Amino acid sequence: MILCIPLEARVRTIIRASFIVAKRTSEIRYSLSGDSFQMSEIASDQVLILPDTVEVSEGQAITDELRMQALPIESFITVSAEEALPNALGLLLRLAVADGRLTDEELLSIQPVLDGRTWRPGLAVQVGDVFSYNASLWRCLQAHTTQSDWPPDATPALWRKVEVIHEEEVRVWQTGVDYIVGDEVAYPDATGDVYVCQQAHTSLTGWEPPAVPALWTAKSV
Repeated sequence: MILCIPLEARVRTIIRASFIVAKRTSEIRYSLSGDSFQMSEIASDQVLILPDTVEVSEGQAITDELRMQALPIESFITVSAEEALPNALGLLLRLAVADGRLTDEELLSIQPVLDGRTWRPGLAVQVGDVFSYNASLWRCLQAHTTQSDWPPDATPALWRKVEVIHEEEVRVWQTGVDYIVGDEVAYPDATGDVYVCQQAHTSLTGWEPPAVPALWTAKSV
């Protein structure tokens, strides 16, 4: 492999390595290492990785033709065993979660394994995918590419928190929850009035029980 470091549209430095390993450190940054070098916090436009068959020299202009021969950093990313297991399990569970064949209680029973599958921006997620975020599990409701301003706890149309509500507990209404007909909630807190769900829906800000009688009716005492 040939690692080229550009400067002002020219090849400033050439590093030849028998192998290159990349690891993502943030949404747009990587660490790179090989048998003769180590680099950290590198953006994809700060290096060119070329096959050994490409002829290149220091001082050479970086043309569009040269860029087209470059290999993407993503192709050199390695996955550790700690990362591979939760990701593989998540993919296996996707269909079962999407079809409703796995309950929240069952998902929570394997949370220690799925905790390694962490939500982050830039992921292409599908319905049924389960990721860990802020110490909780979240299941994907709509296929999308994750963004930094779309975290699971702020996008109820995209994610639902994996949780188990015991019947004896007072269930307080909150956003981002899939309610079904017959569900009972207290609002605005555990000491508030009790409401009964009239239509299945995912709760949103502005759909508080007192404000939407089409979705909720006050329970008679």
